[in-house]
Amino acid sequence: MGITLGFNDKIKKVKQDGCVHVFSVTLDDKILGEASQEALVRLQSVVTLPGFRVGKVPLSMIKEQFPSMVKDEVLDISAKAALPEIIKGAAINPVVAPLVKSLKYEPGRAMSFELQFECSPVIEPKGYEKIAATRRTKKIEDADVEKYINQVREYNAYLKPVPEAAPVAKNHFVIVDYETWENGVKVPGGEVKGEIVDLSTPQTIAGLAEAVIGAKKGETREFTAPFGDKKALFKVVVVEIKEKVVPELDENFLKEAGVKTVEELKSNVRKMLEHNAAEKTEKDLLGQIEDALIKSNPFTLPPTLVKEEAQELVELYKKRLPPDQNIADDALLERLRPVAERNLSLTYILHHIAKKEKIEATDAELGAELDKVLARLNTEDEKTKGRDLFEKRREYIRASMVENKTMDLVKGKAVIKEEKAQA
Repeated sequence: MGITLGFNDKIKKVKQDGCVHVFSVTLDDKILGEASQEALVRLQSVVTLPGFRVGKVPLSMIKEQFPSMVKDEVLDISAKAALPEIIKGAAINPVVAPLVKSLKYEPGRAMSFELQFECSPVIEPKGYEKIAATRRTKKIEDADVEKYINQVREYNAYLKPVPEAAPVAKNHFVIVDYETWENGVKVPGGEVKGEIVDLSTPQTIAGLAEAVIGAKKGETREFTAPFGDKKALFKVVVVEIKEKVVPELDENFLKEAGVKTVEELKSNVRKMLEHNAAEKTEKDLLGQIEDALIKSNPFTLPPTLVKEEAQELVELYKKRLPPDQNIADDALLERLRPVAERNLSLTYILHHIAKKEKIEATDAELGAELDKVLARLNTEDEKTKGRDLFEKRREYIRASMVENKTMDLVKGKAVIKEEKAQA
């Protein structure tokens, strides 16, 4: 059985907004009757009524007892009949299941509805040859190496107690207890125990650093400071006095760094900084090329794909958050939507450039990529799992390889100016 719906007859294009296409579908009484009969036959194989076995309920009773189910089946039959006609007649490429809208149904007389499709954008790629870009290279100076090593030393610094009788100095860390008093009365909740204070940085309580400078361990100091819109008296007890110790570039430090001499340490740091700088330079260069591609090829993206891509980015982002940090999904979606749009835009643009330039990833290239993956695995079990995963993601990997080859082509055609990066 099955109904026939002709494009430009029972099916008409209503509107198009970017890559969103809307078509109207109309069933007259004749076609509706055919669809209804098919719907009743379908339902007869699944519905039950007292006194009847499955498959034996009279069609007239199904029509009377289950009108909502009949309507849903008629809509399903009609929509499925319309799909191939629309795809063929309008030459569209849907990326998600169509959405049924604006349903109107008069049993036995007529049915009409709209089908909304989100389709892949059709692009004639342009502006990908001779893109103007600047490669900003950074030369690693001796000062950069020294700065990095000093940062590592600072990171590995530790606190140690000062000599017993030593007074508090500006470069010290102190552990204090304090109480807050107002008009001779202790403020509820204004008592703090064991707070660590770095006296070399600005304090949350104005005057705290000045008050304890020169005090010794166990000594109490008092001072007044703003407390809300009033002034309060603070009574501070110096519990401990400590000084920061930054490790020297000695034998122990070099051993921890896995080197034998300061010169070897500096050489390793320089290589690392040069590698990082080169990566940053290339990332910046690719960013310029990507920006140029997006600017030269404006188009509208399928809304559902943008939403799905943004949701995937949200899930990845949340996995990297500290366990105690929580950000609302809606806020993350809004923040990551531009990234999702950029990713999808580049994917479509590169796909169409690849198609135009006949760029492919051959089975031999895929095999070579698999060999690289397997070479990094040790046991046969790991390699078996690696092969299985590779096969499951084969077409995704192929698409990624094509994108990379296409970007290499665009980059190779770019007009790149060399420039020293600003310090």
